[in-house]
Amino acid sequence: CNKQAPLEWYLKKHTIQLNWTLIGNICENDLECWGSQGKRQVSKQPFSFPQICPLQLQHGDKLLMSADETLKTYGIRIFNVSREDFESCTTNAELKNQSVFPHNTNESEHVEAKWITPGHHYFIALHEGDSQLCKLGLRLNVSVKTQLCRASPLLRLCSGNGVCRTDFYEGAYHCRCNHRYFGRFCERFDVCLDNPCQNKGICLSNGSTDPNNRTYKCLCPPHFTVNCSEIIGEANCQTICEDGTCIQLSPASFKCIC
Repeated sequence: CNKQAPLEWYLKKHTIQLNWTLIGNICENDLECWGSQGKRQVSKQPFSFPQICPLQLQHGDKLLMSADETLKTYGIRIFNVSREDFESCTTNAELKNQSVFPHNTNESEHVEAKWITPGHHYFIALHEGDSQLCKLGLRLNVSVKTQLCRASPLLRLCSGNGVCRTDFYEGAYHCRCNHRYFGRFCERFDVCLDNPCQNKGICLSNGSTDPNNRTYKCLCPPHFTVNCSEIIGEANCQTICEDGTCIQLSPASFKCIC
């Protein structure tokens, strides 16, 4: 299965074509189905195999389904089922109301939005109620994900300070923040991340969301001030700066030039 990881949220909705077939696009084990995230995914949701390669959609994407020539001739119906029925290929009388299309699957046809709301959805293919094709691999796991990357539709994704992405095992798209930014929507800035305080000083940031108010304070060791690079008093500078030269920066502070 061709897996893209991580996937980045795209603003323009896509149309995805899914062709029901037993020739290709079938995975036989967890690594084939889930890729590099196989062990993590299967440990959470152990599925029976074989199955059609799992599909990921963004909420709002358009999904089209069709069948290959062999299955068109044979005749299959697609049903939305529970996870349990997906794993066991179980059929029951209630499936009548879960038919994705009111007829056998033939040419490419649009799947109604009610079948692909956010969350996990499971589909199986049956021939006149027989589950043999499902057990051979004609079953599909579809994950539909929404994005949790902004507080309002009027705002930029991740405040413009990160990217909105998902990994295969995640249930939604989340922000991955750029360097120094943090918060659910990358709305906060941490000037202390690279610690501008010298000489083992401790940086305290206000974590501001205001780009014009990104202040910080240094807790300096004894005799140091400002960003802990300046030494208070010439006598202290002479003591600390054994192999350098003390340069006066202000009436009370000096700097050691090595």
